[in-house]
Amino acid sequence: MQISFDLGNMSFQNNSIDGQTVSAHLTNVVRKLQEEASDSNSKEDPKLMEKIQAKIKSGKRLTKKEESYLKEHNPELYLQYLRIRRMAENLEHQLKTAQSKEEVNDIIFFAYNSISDKDEYKTAIIAALDEVVREFKKTDAYASLPNNNDEIEEARKTNRNKGEGLEDEDENASIGEDDFDVMAWSPLQEVIDSMPTLDLQS
Repeated sequence: MQISFDLGNMSFQNNSIDGQTVSAHLTNVVRKLQEEASDSNSKEDPKLMEKIQAKIKSGKRLTKKEESYLKEHNPELYLQYLRIRRMAENLEHQLKTAQSKEEVNDIIFFAYNSISDKDEYKTAIIAALDEVVREFKKTDAYASLPNNNDEIEEARKTNRNKGEGLEDEDENASIGEDDFDVMAWSPLQEVIDSMPTLDLQS
C-alpha cells in the first residue's frame, strides 16, 4: 500500500478506503483548529475591555494596541474616545498660547463650562481635561507666565520707557556733535582764537 503526503494542503492521498477516511478526519481537525485560533484572536477579552474603559473614564491615553482592540470590539466607544482626546488636545494647545496665568484660568473655565450636562461622557471628558491642566501647570512655561494682564502691561511700559531713554541719549549725543562745524574749521582760525585780546579802552 502506497501513501503520499501533501503537507502544504494537510491531506493524505491513499488508494485504500481507510487512507481516505484518515485524510478526511485530519483535514477536518486542522480546519477546526484554524477556526478556533481565529476565534480566539477576535474574541473579546473582558479584562482588557474593563481596563480600557477604566483608563478612558480616568482621562488616560490608550496604547496603540488598546486603541486597535477598542476599535474592533466597541466602535462606538472608540469614537467617543477620539472625541474626548480631541477636546483634551484642543485645551492643551490653547494653554500653550496663554500670555498669563490669569488667561490660563480663563481658558480652563471656558473649557469646562462648554461641556454639556447631558453628555453621558462628561465624567471622562472632565478627567481628560484635568490631566491636561495638571501636566501643563508642571511645566516651566506656565511657571514663567506673569500672574495677570496688568503685569504684562507694566512690563511693556517699562520696556518702552527704556527704549525712549536710549533714544534721548542718542539725540543729545547727536546734538553735541552738530555744534562742531567741520567745514568752517581751519588751523589759522584756531590760532586766531587762541591769541589774547587787547583792551583798547584801557
